[in-house]
Amino acid sequence: MSQSLNEVGEAKTSELESANATFGSMMRRGRSYSGRERNCVFLNTAKPDGSFANISAASGIDFPDDGRALVTTDWDHDGDLDVWISNRNAPRLRFFRNDVPIDNHHLTIRLQGTAPTTNRDAIGARVKVIIAGSQPLIKTLRAGESFLSQSSKALHFGLGSAEAIDSVIVQWPGGGTETFTGITVDRRYQLVQGSGEARPIETKKREVAISPAPVNLPSPESTSRIPLATLLPMAAMNYQTFDGDTQPIPTSEGKSYLLSLWGSWCPACEEELKDLTAKNSELREAGIEIIALAVDGLEEGSSSAPDAEKMAKGLKLPFANGRATIELVSYLQSIHDYQITGAETLPVPVSFLIDSDRKVSVIYKGRLNPDEVKADVNHSKGTRLERFARSAPLPGRTLPIPTVSRERNQYEAQYRFATFLQQQGYTALARSENLSLVEAFPKNAGPHNNLGISYIRSKRFDLAETSFREALRIKPDYGKANANLGTLLAQKGKITEAISHFQQAISSNPQDKKSLSNLSKLLLKQERWVEAQATFEKALLADPNSPDIHLQLGFVLAKQGQLSQAATYFEKALKLRPGDPDAQRNLTIIQGLINGGQ
Repeated sequence: MSQSLNEVGEAKTSELESANATFGSMMRRGRSYSGRERNCVFLNTAKPDGSFANISAASGIDFPDDGRALVTTDWDHDGDLDVWISNRNAPRLRFFRNDVPIDNHHLTIRLQGTAPTTNRDAIGARVKVIIAGSQPLIKTLRAGESFLSQSSKALHFGLGSAEAIDSVIVQWPGGGTETFTGITVDRRYQLVQGSGEARPIETKKREVAISPAPVNLPSPESTSRIPLATLLPMAAMNYQTFDGDTQPIPTSEGKSYLLSLWGSWCPACEEELKDLTAKNSELREAGIEIIALAVDGLEEGSSSAPDAEKMAKGLKLPFANGRATIELVSYLQSIHDYQITGAETLPVPVSFLIDSDRKVSVIYKGRLNPDEVKADVNHSKGTRLERFARSAPLPGRTLPIPTVSRERNQYEAQYRFATFLQQQGYTALARSENLSLVEAFPKNAGPHNNLGISYIRSKRFDLAETSFREALRIKPDYGKANANLGTLLAQKGKITEAISHFQQAISSNPQDKKSLSNLSKLLLKQERWVEAQATFEKALLADPNSPDIHLQLGFVLAKQGQLSQAATYFEKALKLRPGDPDAQRNLTIIQGLINGGQ
């Protein structure tokens, strides 16, 4: 059975968080939950051995969808069950009308509880349909069935060829059993608790017009315009001129830039460059400068930098042009991936509109329309809600209030990208993004912690300490912030307080190897041997093949006079790291002490 993050013990939390992050990354890259397995349908054969038959293909439900929820209900009131299925991918909802031509009978029951101990919908009631000469049919009324699903609260019984019903027995969830008679086949009834009477419900067959037809999928689009609701920063980057010089991606206050990536082998790229050349003056008047960079030669293939240079000179490009670097392309790929689910490799041509504040505002995949670019120059202006409305693929209205999901999506995209910037060494840019996050989402601890890390890298230790403490004020059990603050305090010589924060970090995540190691070393400094031993033993559980932990644990045991145990750990350290001079020297000393005492 799968476990959610709030159902597991502390020891597994870090492992599950890592797995959850990996799983999310796979989904963003377009992977399938089910491996694109087809839906399955199994038919109860009613044989004594309890066997089922696989009728998946014959049922017509065996689509290779990422199916999520499934409900059954007599949607068209014709006496048999129809099926609704929701999917994670498109189509998000499928309806399957049951058109199997059979002459069997059915019974539909709706329950109503009335006693003080029974809920009105009678959730939990157990209904038994008694048919002479047959096994009783039993169903329980549930509020939910299957994954994220709730079928109709009307209980449907397939009666087969039976033409008469002896009785219906209801065991109410609040206690007590009641028998109802006078019920006929092919009808719907309401059974009210305590009435003893089955009340017929008149229903008309509902026509659900479905005409068989092939599914006409829209033609694949070779182009897409993606206005962004969350604006991510463009880092300071360089490109190569065709003469071999290194040039910075220019920035100028009050101007926007269209950064276009192209390849000499790509016909659409050539047409786009011609379009941009023809519209260059208009785009400049709109405050947009063009930088066209070739990706030729970045990977092994038939094209090379000279091919791109020849094409650029032949087109007489009137704007900045040259060759993209791997760093630039990787950064732009990350901008794309952190914004768009289904992170696919960028095509060529692909262009990025960068506003005057160095924020990426629109991505154009495929051959773009220069007039659209000109119209998009002010997309980044205004509120995020306005950008959100402009980014929607379909027309509609947005509520003029923030929603939890909308705020969360903005936070997650910006926070993940700020973390990426920090990991890639864009310290100043990461700090700027985290400051923006702190201002926009003051109640979130993560940006404060990351801000502290960026301050440490800039050697602004007092500001780093302030950031870590603010993260812990918001979330006192934040393991990473406790660990980071502990490290900083230890460097400042505040050993006792540092020990306290490492202990809190380990309390949040007992498998935190780094915090266990740091805490152990600080306890050694204070000669707190018993506590140090206990911490090293925990560290050994988290990292059983670490020669350093075995070495340090042996040292602590030796300090307490436990020579035989110390020798065992020194021997293990030598097995894990043969020839280790510290382990060999300590083992020799311990063996001498042991032999001398005999």
